[in-house]
Amino acid sequence: MTGGISPTSPKVGEGDNMKKAAQFLRHTFLDRTIVRTILISYLLVNVLLLLLLGYLSIKDSTKMMTDEIIRSSNKVMEQAALGLSFNLEESKRSLVMLAGNYSVITMMKEHDKIEIPSRLQHERNIAEIAHGVSTYQTLISDVLMIGKTGYINNLDGRKTLQWDFPFLTQDWVQDTFRAHREGSFFSIGVHKQDYYLETNFTRYNQPTLSVVLQVKGYQGQALGAVIANLDLGKINGMFEQSTYQNRGSIFLVDENRNIIVHKDSARIGETLQFPSEEKLYEQAAGHFTETIDGTETLVIYQPTAVNGWKMIATVPMSDITAQSQPLKSNLTRLLYLCLIANTLISLLITLRISLPVRRLLAALDRMGEDDSLYVKPREYRYRELNHIGNKFKELMGRIDLLIKQNYLTQISLKEEELKTLQSQINPHFLFNTLQLLQTEIVCGNTEESNHIVLSLSSLFRYSMKRSEEEVALEREINNVNDYLYILNKKYNGGISVSFHIPNRSVLRCRIPKLTLQPIVENAIRHGFGEHVREGKIRITAVTGRKGLLLVIADNGRGIEPSEVKRLNQHVNSQGQKSDNIGLYNVGQRIKLKYGEDYGIQIRSRPGKGTSISILLPIHGEPAFDRKE
Repeated sequence: MTGGISPTSPKVGEGDNMKKAAQFLRHTFLDRTIVRTILISYLLVNVLLLLLLGYLSIKDSTKMMTDEIIRSSNKVMEQAALGLSFNLEESKRSLVMLAGNYSVITMMKEHDKIEIPSRLQHERNIAEIAHGVSTYQTLISDVLMIGKTGYINNLDGRKTLQWDFPFLTQDWVQDTFRAHREGSFFSIGVHKQDYYLETNFTRYNQPTLSVVLQVKGYQGQALGAVIANLDLGKINGMFEQSTYQNRGSIFLVDENRNIIVHKDSARIGETLQFPSEEKLYEQAAGHFTETIDGTETLVIYQPTAVNGWKMIATVPMSDITAQSQPLKSNLTRLLYLCLIANTLISLLITLRISLPVRRLLAALDRMGEDDSLYVKPREYRYRELNHIGNKFKELMGRIDLLIKQNYLTQISLKEEELKTLQSQINPHFLFNTLQLLQTEIVCGNTEESNHIVLSLSSLFRYSMKRSEEEVALEREINNVNDYLYILNKKYNGGISVSFHIPNRSVLRCRIPKLTLQPIVENAIRHGFGEHVREGKIRITAVTGRKGLLLVIADNGRGIEPSEVKRLNQHVNSQGQKSDNIGLYNVGQRIKLKYGEDYGIQIRSRPGKGTSISILLPIHGEPAFDRKE
């Protein structure tokens, strides 16, 4: 059929559109453009702010959970402290009833002198009071009545006590007879109940916490004491765990840091030990974090009604983290959504801002299509772009005038001169290197030969690559290291090099290629000569207000003052060749590239060594090392 439409035409059109779209995306987001800079800057600032906000929110969630646990634990401990204080007061009332009873006082004072009828009457009186204590005091497990004269009794009339147990020789019993700063009512801490019959398995050899009220005669002398053994199980029941304390615990310690109440009965009587335990006594109440048994733990403490006793709660931080994990997950998801929304908004804003810029660039691209530098004026959305367009039009007029004055010819001549000077950098040591390589090969030093070949090839690859006029200072230093490795083989390691670069960002500064190696080569040739013993070269790189300063110093033979003056004149003067080709070439390259404000300065003292300073403009903008 003739006159039909080719079926491949739409595909060709679609392919062109895809290519244009791909080219647009590449120029916009991959090349270094204003659009990309705006987009990256906007995204970076917003992403950093979002990340900072997310981090602080997540961190605050843990802090909020920690504060909630502290409040909850403090509330639990306050309730437990109030309950403990109330029960201790109730226990004290019971002890007061016994300690103030005439029969108890009489039996402790002279029980061995009382006739049997009177003794039986006193025992019946004591038994009636003991029955009331047993009935109404649930916290009291038992009450011991011990007199200095050897009188022993308890709530069940000694039925459960060992009759031959030596109470008066026990340290904790003797402690009840002594005067205490707390007064007549005090605690003697935890002791083992080894004085009960073995058949009384609920008490025998079990720890108990005891409070004491001294029994005093009518003249105030201590006759003995009534000792209330408290039920540790019931006390521990007061310390109910909050919902956050899955693996935590609340316990009680006395003034000697001994654990007197703990849900784990095996730990009762232990001395509390962890690195920061002194923090418990810096203030009355508070909290801190501490590593206990290899686990980071939150420690919360409060005082009690008993002087010296501390109520302590410990909560593993892992429990707190687990409780805050759902909140963190929600915050993280919200943060991801914000990041995605921020990216889309950034793209829209950037594309809107970049549209007039692309129009300006398109107008500039069309310039010169008819071999003319004429720029057609055009109105853009933003005043700044109109200003740039007008200034660019003026600039093109000036450039056209300079072209007519043969300005481009002068620029080309300088570039050719620069390339000629760069090509004269010393490769003359090749012959000596090849001789050294031959010696290593003959001697069978394969590894050393390979290292020499690699260093030599790196040197020549570096110097022969003409596409780079400036390189990072770090690459220039690596080139010097390759060069010195070969020379050190020749001089049996007689040359050492050190670097003083206080600010590592200086290594990113860009300097003319082959700046350091000719200076180092000159220092070795003229400073040390052919017989190098202990040659030292120190390379310093710092920045100041005038620019980047490189100093190459050696400990060689030095130069006479008159010769130093002559060298400085020759190296920094155009059109005057010097015997020191390396110094001259480097100096001329710097002045041709950067102007008369930069160059080389030689300082030397005979017999002390020589230092060569190179001043360059800063390319890379590192922070200043020092003030000038």
